[in-house]
Amino acid sequence: MKTSLIFALLLAVPVFAQTSSSETAILEQAAIPGYPPIARAAHITGKVVVNITVNAGKVTNTEVKSGNHYLALGTVANLNTWRFQNDVYGTFTITYTYSISGGESLSPTNPHVEILPSLDVNITVRPVKPTVNY
Repeated sequence: MKTSLIFALLLAVPVFAQTSSSETAILEQAAIPGYPPIARAAHITGKVVVNITVNAGKVTNTEVKSGNHYLALGTVANLNTWRFQNDVYGTFTITYTYSISGGESLSPTNPHVEILPSLDVNITVRPVKPTVNY
C-alpha cells in the first residue's frame, strides 16, 4: 500500500480536536502515515510531539517539540497533508507514537495505523527479519 494515498475521514468516523476557542474541528482528509524506512530499519521507536497551526483548514506551520529526528521527518511530512474544515483556525498538539511489535516477517509489511479522536496517531509495524547476502 502506498503511503501517499489520501482518505477522507468524513466518510468514516469524524475525528475531532479542540481549537483554541473550544469549538470542535473535524479532520476531513489526511494521507495515510507510514513508518519512516530508515527508522524502521534501525528499529527506532518512540513518540514525536508536534504543535501544528491551522488556518482556514490547512496546516500552515509545524513545530516539533520532541522526538527522534528520523521519526519527526515522516511525522511533519504527514501532518502537512492534513486538511480540516475551512472554518478551522487554531493550534493543536499532536503526538505520533511509533512502535515495532510482533514476530519478524521476511519482508516489510504495511503498518497498523490508528488516528484517535484526540488526533494522536499510533503507527505499529512488525520487525523485518535480517537477511545476509553473500
